[in-house]
Formats: sequence, structure tokens, C-alpha cells
Amino acid sequence: MKIVVCGLGYVGVTVAACMLRKGATVVGVDVNSQKVEIANAGRSPVKEAGIHEIFARARAESRLTAATTLGSALADADVVVACVGTPSCGDGSLELSYVSSVSEEIGMAVRHRSSQCRPLLCLFRSTMLPGTMDAVVVPKLSEAAGEPPGHLYEPVYNPEFMRESTAIADYFNPPKIVVGERFPGAAQELYGIYDGIDAPVFKVPFAVAEMVKYVDNYFHALKVSFANEIARLALAAAVNPQDVTRIFLSDTKLNVSSYYLRPGNAFGGSCLPKDVRALGAFGRKHGVNVPLLQSVIASNTAHKSFVARLVLARVPKGSRILQLGLTFKPDTDDLRESPLVELAATLLEEGYDLSLFEPDLKPEQLIGANLAFVRANLARLPGLLVTDFGRAAAKADLIVLGKAMPGIKLPTGKQVLNLYRL
Repeated sequence: MKIVVCGLGYVGVTVAACMLRKGATVVGVDVNSQKVEIANAGRSPVKEAGIHEIFARARAESRLTAATTLGSALADADVVVACVGTPSCGDGSLELSYVSSVSEEIGMAVRHRSSQCRPLLCLFRSTMLPGTMDAVVVPKLSEAAGEPPGHLYEPVYNPEFMRESTAIADYFNPPKIVVGERFPGAAQELYGIYDGIDAPVFKVPFAVAEMVKYVDNYFHALKVSFANEIARLALAAAVNPQDVTRIFLSDTKLNVSSYYLRPGNAFGGSCLPKDVRALGAFGRKHGVNVPLLQSVIASNTAHKSFVARLVLARVPKGSRILQLGLTFKPDTDDLRESPLVELAATLLEEGYDLSLFEPDLKPEQLIGANLAFVRANLARLPGLLVTDFGRAAAKADLIVLGKAMPGIKLPTGKQVLNLYRL
């Protein structure tokens, strides 16, 4: 297999090295002549464990060359991998000129390929925001190639999940392989470049693959910031942060797991809102600046407003809405700080004809803080509750599923908005 790698930075050099290790012939392309000279000397342009040895061996075997332009490299290539930079602009947005340029260059080079060749697989690995493949890459390729994808070439977005200093090991042992394609099957198994690598493969539309890369990076940054803010609070309380972290990380059931990481409604209940506010107050009292932690309540409030707008946009005021769920989670009658109580109150204020179906709740059994919260936030509750789900659903213009309700079969032909899984 012949592979052309555009961009000899950390990602491009690692891709080149890994493909060489798999036995491919590689042509590296970079506008930086110094990087090209280094690669042609059989050395790595970047410091990354294991690459120097691979480059030296491949160069000796005449399987590695480098140039400052594509030239005729794509005439007989199987795959071209674009790993050009997407640096930040002053406002934080991405500078896409390199992506645009390499797309145009690849498209122009495609014109000179024989129609007898199988479509050139154009893998883009640059980190790009959702919509870039559709709005920038594919149009540039199509215009330069003189025809749309499919016959001469096929664009694919294939983000990388490698860490500097362990990049080669990460490439051959990735947590996942994500393939963004124009339509299901367009990537054609990536011509076997991932053969022999054991990892879950996700084939998705371009924008999903583009966003996955950002979600990963953002979450990694979030984890670092979270750990450091917790450490500052712990130190203010004369607590060893490492002791706290060791115990926190030992919980792989709730903490280091998929729990609480499914997009849905806002959090609520008697614990999370209260404890988040309390730790924030502790930080302010001790003069510890923890902006990430202190923004959690504001973020949760913003999500409640977002959810309410989703409902309001579905049907006009005065419509009949059946809301399924009122307590903050299934199998509890706890209404305290439930986002579904706040949603119900908002819908009433906006003039909707609201009915509530909540099998976990018996109003006559409400006592204490639970009762006080209902009286303060939804005094009309008893008159809104319905027990005949089928009858209420038949009358509704919109059914809002607020939480998981096993055993409840939603009617067909009715408009349903699922807030439990956005």
C-alpha cells in the first residue's frame, strides 16, 4: 500500500511511522523544507518515542520519501492522510486556511489519477469543528477535482486519539476508531489500514466524528481542571488532595464510569444541588477561586431553560401537554429541586393545558420538606395529576417524557418529546 501524508507535525509523523511499521510505502509532504530534509535523512522531525528507528529502517528500505509539494505522489497512491494544522485565531475560532489549501491541492492532484484506479481514500485527521468536512473540505475537493466524491476519490474524517510521548502505542492500541463518512459504507473499511488493531469501530456521519474529537479533548481538560479545583479546596480544609483522589478514583461504578454522563434533563433532588452550593460557599469563605465548580449551578439552570424552550417550541400556547414524570428520578417520590417540577410550573405560567402522570407519587403521602417544596413551587399539583395514562395520552397534543418509565408504552401517531435522552 502507498500512503501519502500531508503535514509532518506530531500527528502526521506518527501516522507515517505507524503505516511504515505495517509495511506500507509512505511519502511525507510538508511546506517546511527543514522537516522534509530531516525525514529524507531517515530521522523524525518531532521527538516521539520509537519513530526515529522506524524512519531510519524505512528510509534504508526505500519505503520513505518526503517532499515540499504533492507533485505526482497521488497518481498511484491508495490513501492520502491530511494532518495539517488548525491553529487558533484571536477570537478562539479555528484557522482553516491550511485545511482549505490541502483540500484544494489533493483535489487538483486527483485530476491526474487514472480512472482505472480505485477511489483515492482521502483521510482527514486535522482537528476540525462539526460541519467543516461538509462546508469546507468536500466543496474544495469537488471544485478542484472537477467532480463530486465517489468515483475518483472518497473523503473520510478519521480523528486521532493519541497522546504525545505514547503516540505509537496509542495508535496500535486505541480506545476506539471513529470513521466519519458521507454515507454508510462509503469508507470501504478504510482499505484495511486498521486491520489487526483491536478496538471498537464507530462509523458515523462527518459531523458526529468531528464533534467526538472535541468532546474527548474538552472532557480531558475538564477532568484536569476539576481535579485541580478539588485539590485547592482540599488544601484549604487541610485535607490531603491525593487521599481524596485515591478514594474518588476507586469508585468505578458511579465516579469513573458512564453514570451521570448521558445527555438528558438537568440534575435535581435533595443532594446534588445542595452539596454543590455548599462546596461553592466553602470555597468563597476560604478565598479559594474555583470557577469551574462555581459555574455548575449556573450551567444546570441554563439547561433547565433550554429544556423548557424545547417544549415551548413544539406546540403553541393553550395546547394540551401530558408530562410524564415529576420526581427528580425514577422509583422515588422526592420532588425537591426536581427540574420536572420547575418545567411543570413554567408550562402552567405560559398558559398550557397541563396534565401530569407520575406513578411514583401519591400526593396524600407527601410530608416534610417534600411537601413544603410542592407547596412553594407547584401548589396546583393535586388537580393536575392523572391516573389513566391512556386516556390522558389520547387527548394530548404533546407528550413530554421527563424520565425513564419502564412499562409505559407510548402511543403511535402522537408527538413525543423525550427529555430523558436528548
